[in-house]
Amino acid sequence: MDALSAIIKRVQQKKEDYATYAFDNVQMTVLNTFFDLAQEYDRVENLYLVIVGVPRVFFGLESNLFLIDPKTDMIKWAANSNTGLKSREDKVPRYIRITRAPYMEADAYIVPIHGRKTHAGSIVFQKPRDIIGIFEVKQASHLPQPKLFFLQKYVNRIGYNLYNKFLAEQSIQHLKFINNLVADMEHNVIAPNIYYKYYFRKIRKYLNTCKEIESELDKLLDELKYKHPEVYARIAEIHERMIVTNRAMFSDQEKIEQHYKHTSLFLETLFRPDHFVYGEYILKKTSCYLWRDIVKPQLQRYRDRFLKQGIAINHILEDLEEAEDIQVRVDKGLLAQVADNFLSNAVKYAEPITDASGKAVKKVDCKMKLLKNFLGKGHDAARFDVFTSGQPIGEDDAANIFEEGFRLGQSEAGQGTGHGLYFVKNVIEVHGGTVGCKAEETGNDFYFIIPVT
Repeated sequence: MDALSAIIKRVQQKKEDYATYAFDNVQMTVLNTFFDLAQEYDRVENLYLVIVGVPRVFFGLESNLFLIDPKTDMIKWAANSNTGLKSREDKVPRYIRITRAPYMEADAYIVPIHGRKTHAGSIVFQKPRDIIGIFEVKQASHLPQPKLFFLQKYVNRIGYNLYNKFLAEQSIQHLKFINNLVADMEHNVIAPNIYYKYYFRKIRKYLNTCKEIESELDKLLDELKYKHPEVYARIAEIHERMIVTNRAMFSDQEKIEQHYKHTSLFLETLFRPDHFVYGEYILKKTSCYLWRDIVKPQLQRYRDRFLKQGIAINHILEDLEEAEDIQVRVDKGLLAQVADNFLSNAVKYAEPITDASGKAVKKVDCKMKLLKNFLGKGHDAARFDVFTSGQPIGEDDAANIFEEGFRLGQSEAGQGTGHGLYFVKNVIEVHGGTVGCKAEETGNDFYFIIPVT
């Protein structure tokens, strides 16, 4: 059954339901009035007053509205049809309790207010629950069953509108928090992070000074070599240790600085204010080279991690260095994170296979290719692949692996979240490209294709 047919069927069911309800003109006017006023007022407190005010005007009934605090599950008195909004100090009558069905207590008719179960609610509310409030009608013992039934239907409309109002207000609070968080990130993290550039320059200057001191010691050693051989031997040993230490510091400083550049790029890209203002990735495109500016820095950053896993990548660096680079116009920071994600997965999930010599090896390979006229005549595309050895992924899994939250059963040991490849898909698609996964005989090939211009 298609979507339209399903909706038409549901409309027909509602038509039949209302024929069964047999609401009179006044009751239908009550529902219409409530819906109109619920949309007219923005503040949720005004909605509370509408809820208790409508039965008073149309039926002369006194009523109370109680809400359930989502954080504490405690019942709070919200409004009364005679006195208006209630304060937090007003005590809730003992007979008011959370139930799933309406009940009569003395002369009061109490109806639970059910919310709606939606995906948005599960995201916005910390503890989404089915019952969000309670509606009480006073002096209801004389009311006939059809009138009580109508009150239940009225309360259903209350639940729908209350839930949407709560959802809207909570969403606004979340957006304010996110915007403040982004501003805090810019002020307290990203801006101070820039000062590290200054410290790196100072450290590099000190290290270069150490090199100059090495040269001066070399000259002194030449003078001491024949005049004071014993002193020469001791100083030469110290000099050698100094050289080894300085080279190690140079190497580590280079790695730290590269890590800083990488992290700074990711921070600036992910916490870009425009992403949060527009609710989507806003690209800052620049012209760059796919290999030199995007892939190579990530490969070099992962070199040590690959080696620890027994995975050689020198052939990748050599092959791609010799290949003709492809110029693209992309958001460099976001695309670098795509390459990072592919390589991170390769490190985590590469499994040994038997090579031609019968030896068990883990393999990772990368390829880059220009696709002429791939997007139409005169519109080329660039393709980047990362192959990882291991068990081939099933056809159905390969089709869904880029979807949000999807995880392979075999990936549990790697503690994946199912978000990384979904992020990859979003970034590539916002660039106008596509992603894919293809199972090979000895592993799996993950790739993306993006427009060249």
